Amino acid sequence: MPLLDQNFDWVDTPNPAERCFSITAKEDAGCEIPDFINGVVLWSDCPAWIKRAEVVPAALQGYTLVHAVKAGYQQRTFIFGRTRTVEERNTPYQVEWVKRPKDWPTVLYKLWFEEGNLPLTAVDASGSIESAKRVYERSKYRRGAIYPTWHKISHFLAERPFAKVHSIIPITDTINYSFDGISGSFPDCLHPGCRFPQFQTSGKVVFGAGTPSVEVGSDIVAQEFPPTAMTDWEKHAIEDNRYQVSGMYYRQLVEAYPPIDDRESTG
Repeated sequence: MPLLDQNFDWVDTPNPAERCFSITAKEDAGCEIPDFINGVVLWSDCPAWIKRAEVVPAALQGYTLVHAVKAGYQQRTFIFGRTRTVEERNTPYQVEWVKRPKDWPTVLYKLWFEEGNLPLTAVDASGSIESAKRVYERSKYRRGAIYPTWHKISHFLAERPFAKVHSIIPITDTINYSFDGISGSFPDCLHPGCRFPQFQTSGKVVFGAGTPSVEVGSDIVAQEFPPTAMTDWEKHAIEDNRYQVSGMYYRQLVEAYPPIDDRESTG
């Protein structure tokens, strides 16, 4: 039996406190490489032509085959990484905190309209004076800006690919409205949902203006803006990078934490 140091070696990983091990075996004609891409192959599952190349301590025999590469004439090196549970794969081995600028969007909390005390008057096409209720906008919102923001950087390592994660991100809407005597908008904002019924216009669509190839449909009755996925500043992932290093899977997750506003809400 060959000595332990002839075909056995340690392999570094992105985690400086963890290592894989490698075995170099003679690759004769007809030797099949285990299909570790489509299934889990432990050292104990490897064919005899790999296992007879070296004696592996019992503590390492439950490691998973993660990589195979040619190592010379009729020689192939196999790399084995520590086998983890799902919880271990999802637990970072290192966490860092970095403060750097980040753009946070405007947040619309409340939007409503009040009737004024004085009417709105105008002259119609026939020269008659028409009056309507004057409308005033009222709103409560947080203006978006670039603020110093804490970013949490988590590092993960696993012997199998990481699952795809669907993260909620602050995708904004542009709210716009128009009544007799008033119009406005809240561009690029998060909001809880807005609705503007058709009661201040005639409802007659001006021919050829806007997007004439698209039917107006129910928007003629009321224009609705469904709530955004986020309705306020929240922690969210801004990067989720995955790489392969020596057959092991490395993941770097960057999450942004919203700046703290310690004022009490008076809404």
